[in-house]
Amino acid sequence: MPVTFRIAPRALAGTIVALLVSVPISSTPVRAQRSPTTRRFHADSFYIREWVRGGSKDPDLLVEPRAIAITDQVVVVLDAGTREVHAFDLTSGAKRFVLKATGEGPGEFKQPIQVAATARHVGVLDAATSRLTVYSDSGRFLWTTLVPDGPAVETMCLLPRGRIRVKYLGATRAIALIDSSGHTLARTSLPVATARQNAPSFANSAYIADACAGESMAVAPFFGRVWYSIALNGAARRFPYVEAGEEAVVTTKQRRLERTAKQIATQTTMTTEVIPIARGAMQRGDTVIVEAGATTIHSHQLLDYYRASDGAYLYSRRLPFTPTALAIAPNGRLFAASIGTETSLVVALSSTTLSPREIAKQKSRK
Repeated sequence: MPVTFRIAPRALAGTIVALLVSVPISSTPVRAQRSPTTRRFHADSFYIREWVRGGSKDPDLLVEPRAIAITDQVVVVLDAGTREVHAFDLTSGAKRFVLKATGEGPGEFKQPIQVAATARHVGVLDAATSRLTVYSDSGRFLWTTLVPDGPAVETMCLLPRGRIRVKYLGATRAIALIDSSGHTLARTSLPVATARQNAPSFANSAYIADACAGESMAVAPFFGRVWYSIALNGAARRFPYVEAGEEAVVTTKQRRLERTAKQIATQTTMTTEVIPIARGAMQRGDTVIVEAGATTIHSHQLLDYYRASDGAYLYSRRLPFTPTALAIAPNGRLFAASIGTETSLVVALSSTTLSPREIAKQKSRK
């Protein structure tokens, strides 16, 4: 019986993640690792708002924005709450188009879980059909590609000639290259110790925005002391985080939810006392940007910049709030989502040399 994963991206105090699975998941304790923290901040470390969509002015626009992708013209936002994909003008924030969950026909989807983009294309991964549907940056349907194990895809990116790179949950056979017909050309594992290959998936993973650049992929694990650069042929290089974290020692608990003649549904709760050191990563050209997790300063509100070619730490910048999704445009502007109890929003941010006090004195922007 095939195993299907459905990840619940929620954490209590940063220590608990729950998965709904059809088989048990084992846990493997690993040794904690630490190193001294050395961080330097760029002169324009702070960000100022350029435009915002959602929030108090149009509170019904977004419910649960969970993923962001960027083309040359639009910011694409996946709303998990409404199962819609919104596209906003990159410069002004004006609405360009909305893709809604309508079915399984050509150009349709039912349960979108990921979005990806190139300069002119938008890809939407549907968990219900395990299919990637590609649109133009004006919302016109172009083509569809089957993606094996679609619900277990953690991140993806679009490559030339209709190929796709995906990162699956966990470490074993986690990186795959898929052609335009849905055939898996190659699948490799992350270079972690053998004892950790079958460790709980979230201990080896991190949500990654804009995963590819120049056909390489940056993988920033939630826990541990290193991030990875994965080449197109699957070769991986390890680079140290500027502030190393600890490997997660995970405890699992399981309970039966439902039993039918064909399968048994169980709930597995994985708990760790280790705080995540990273929350995801982005890549633009030769720069990899890791969204830092629980650090000794500015917890969950730091971006650490590295050089992709050799992994050298460059500098850090400070975020104005903790986003639920984050992406970066070619010009360096950030686009961040925030999910609120009453309203949710997407905001465009640009870096500034102003201090937080000077920013606070400015008149609010549109």
